[in-house]
Amino acid sequence: MSMTQVEARFHHNTALSIRRSAHPVNLVVHKGPSDLGLARLLAQGASGHFDFIYIDGSHQAPDVLADAVLAFRLLRNGGVIVFDDYLWAEELAGGKDPLRCPKPAIDAFVNCYFRKLQILRAPLYQLYVQKTSD
Repeated sequence: MSMTQVEARFHHNTALSIRRSAHPVNLVVHKGPSDLGLARLLAQGASGHFDFIYIDGSHQAPDVLADAVLAFRLLRNGGVIVFDDYLWAEELAGGKDPLRCPKPAIDAFVNCYFRKLQILRAPLYQLYVQKTSD
């Protein structure tokens, strides 16, 4: 599937979800490299601003870890971060490369921030964490 198709599906799915929501939703899409976009939001004073952050971009461990740390700073206390594709692994000729999977980065983030979050129940391929303190 091309990125154009992925983006079109994203817009379709989010529009559908917003229409079905019982509460008002203010969805703002920031297109570009996630680390730069998240850092820009922090620089603009959005620390502690968001209720819900969904991480599903690069599946490279260093990128996922950077997204998690930056997203945590943007999240308000009580807010939720969803990590998608928790158990995803790229099939490589030589086997799995742990740096090309989200799970090691998500686990490292949870281990480093365990005093400031709570793991919530979630589907098998996702991990939900709730921020409990800064």
